[in-house]
Amino acid sequence: MVEPADRSWLVIGRVVKPHGVQGDLLVEIVTDFPERLTEGVVFGVGGEDGPRSHHEVVRARVHKGRWLLSVRGLRDRDAADSWRGHYLYLPEQSLDELPEGFVYEHHLVGLACRSPLGEDLGEVRGLDRGPGQQRLVVRRGRREFLVPYVPEIVTAVDLEAGTVTVDAPPGLLDDDAVMA
Repeated sequence: MVEPADRSWLVIGRVVKPHGVQGDLLVEIVTDFPERLTEGVVFGVGGEDGPRSHHEVVRARVHKGRWLLSVRGLRDRDAADSWRGHYLYLPEQSLDELPEGFVYEHHLVGLACRSPLGEDLGEVRGLDRGPGQQRLVVRRGRREFLVPYVPEIVTAVDLEAGTVTVDAPPGLLDDDAVMA
């Protein structure tokens, strides 16, 4: 899970491996708006703590659900291999306005989970994009739970209050329902 210390940057991808011998990259897309990474865009590259350097896109295209990315100055496979596992970032101010009821994944991280009665259920650590549906990763104590991110269970997200209301069915947040 990526949790940049500087919240002014948004994670948009993770480098999987080099592609070809010319320094191109195969990048896992972790944004709902992949069209933002286009020719001429300057992006950050770094670890989980945020970008450490900035680079310019020469060419980006989506291929089988991932980006094939050419970066200015990245010219061979060995140089591209040194980027393996690094995250790509865009400045948060480049975010589009979302429709009512939608939030960006990185805004969920750190929110307090509350029951409809106000009981503390833990803290959101991220969003798991499992097969079939997305699930909130909720940490309570030393345990993590997967909570289906559906309106019947996650009934409210209040970014200003810093809370997510979770109406969990019986057993969902019990200790025997711990994430493997």
